[in-house]
Amino acid sequence: MSWHERDLGDWTGRTVVITGANSGIGLAAATVLARHGAHVQLACRDPRRAADAARRIPGSTTAALDLSDLDSVAAFQAPDRIDALVCNAGVMGGVYLPSPQGHERQMATNHLGHALLVKQLWSQLEESRGRVVVVSSIAARGGRLTAASTVQDLVDPQPYEGQRVYANTKQANLLYAQELHRRAVAAGSPVSAVVVHPGVSNTALFSRQQVDSGHPRLAPLAKAVGTIAFSSARAGARPTLRGLDAMTPSGAFVGPRLLGQARGRPHLLAVYASGRDPAVGRRLWELTEQVLGTRLPPVHHDAAVNPPQR
Repeated sequence: MSWHERDLGDWTGRTVVITGANSGIGLAAATVLARHGAHVQLACRDPRRAADAARRIPGSTTAALDLSDLDSVAAFQAPDRIDALVCNAGVMGGVYLPSPQGHERQMATNHLGHALLVKQLWSQLEESRGRVVVVSSIAARGGRLTAASTVQDLVDPQPYEGQRVYANTKQANLLYAQELHRRAVAAGSPVSAVVVHPGVSNTALFSRQQVDSGHPRLAPLAKAVGTIAFSSARAGARPTLRGLDAMTPSGAFVGPRLLGQARGRPHLLAVYASGRDPAVGRRLWELTEQVLGTRLPPVHHDAAVNPPQR
């Protein structure tokens, strides 16, 4: 069935945390949610840009969050009540750059930081019977993580190919959300998990990629091409908004399906083969716990109490 933003209904009294919400898809989703009555917290790396965005969204607040830095995630100032967390922020491609902890920056930002953030906010999400929406990408189809992947594949992939690593991070988003859903169901947790992809949208990712690759003069061209060739950020935000809709079941994968899933209204999709295997999902979960040095929720009562060692 066709889905429309009005199907979200009334969100008055509910709080949504959106990472990377100062621009693009995150900003578009935050704007729509605020119109439906939600209080939205913009969790962003750049406080100035977050404040500029918040001035355009009535009732919103901001909080500093650099997902590439695990110390920043640990220090994140979250609201007391959280009804939904949208793991939206991301970086794409470029040259190899390490995070403050020495992890490859794309994986640190797109997956590891978000996994730790979910842990940080888990008690609020359980209390509100909340939802986690993870923003993946059609690039997840090209991810090469397997049940034999290693810690090095996550934090120091060699040889380094920026676009391949990006595909792996988006595959990790898909695998993580699916595994989070399975574990929440098995543990009897009230938290639900949905993964979405926006198609090909005109966001800052493409121009930022040129800057990170050492070609800042190409950034305006990338922005101009995106305006012409790609769908709008608002269109790209619709899968996220449908993912937040209570009528969308936990474990669902939402995205457009026209033009090779590049455009169109959000639909419930079949999970890509790269994100479908529970064995790969379990392996990613284990590797993520090893890198972070902590158990990730939900944890079964019979699980070992000691966190895995690096």
